[in-house]
Amino acid sequence: HTMSTTPPDFAALKKKLGDGPMRHAPLGESTIEEQIAALTSEEKECFDNLKVKWEAKKDSVPYSDEMILRFARCSPGAKKFNEKAAWKVMSKFDPRYLDLTAAGMEKQLLSKTLFVVPGLKSSEGHDVFYMRPGRYYPKKTSTKIIIDNLAYCMQTMVEKEKACTEGIAFVANLDEWTMGNFSISYCLEFMKMLQGKSPVRVRMFVILDPPSWFDMIWKIMKSVMPADFRKKVHMIPKTKVGEFLMDEYPEFLCDDCEGGKANTDDMVRDFVAYRKEVEN
Repeated sequence: HTMSTTPPDFAALKKKLGDGPMRHAPLGESTIEEQIAALTSEEKECFDNLKVKWEAKKDSVPYSDEMILRFARCSPGAKKFNEKAAWKVMSKFDPRYLDLTAAGMEKQLLSKTLFVVPGLKSSEGHDVFYMRPGRYYPKKTSTKIIIDNLAYCMQTMVEKEKACTEGIAFVANLDEWTMGNFSISYCLEFMKMLQGKSPVRVRMFVILDPPSWFDMIWKIMKSVMPADFRKKVHMIPKTKVGEFLMDEYPEFLCDDCEGGKANTDDMVRDFVAYRKEVEN
């Protein structure tokens, strides 16, 4: 679980993989050492306390400084670097998620059910991941696999300092979504993951074209959603998606979604190619 702290050699990667997969590379990042040095004294105290407390904990899995910083930055609630809130996430976090790889999840990642959209930003400047819940069938694919898919994609996104510090955005396109794509266990696990079970801050959750019977599902979702998270959820017709995205969104949004021009198959294949290479 140490996660490498040396950034990959991007020039060599670009030569090997080409431009497509490199869209998924976190370029121009400060090192973790530089990021820690830039913390305020209060933030640094939170980081140090978590690190000392974690290392003293019996049977704790060793975490890298990057991971401890991530827990501190992504503490649930109004305030980042909240030691108590961060500790709660650390204590409950399943370190197995850090062992997930693109090679091990290739089939699921290529199903285009849930993936990262490179270059796309929300109107507030957050990186975006996208889901087509209509491609997920609980009878065919276990809850564990779809939750792993979610955890893995969010984890790769917060390798970027801005995404880790300021959060990420999520667009769910409910096109062709039926009761056959739904299960309560998956819905509840998914919501838990979005709001603090994993060290990541979801700042915006846009649901496109919810069907009329979605109200029933929404009631279940709302029951496990704190009020501050509910404010981040927007249910809109897909013709309005642009209002929640960057001005030049069509160029980056996957063509799986109305208004998007970026090739979805390429995007997903490029993600797998890039991740397999850096995880190798």
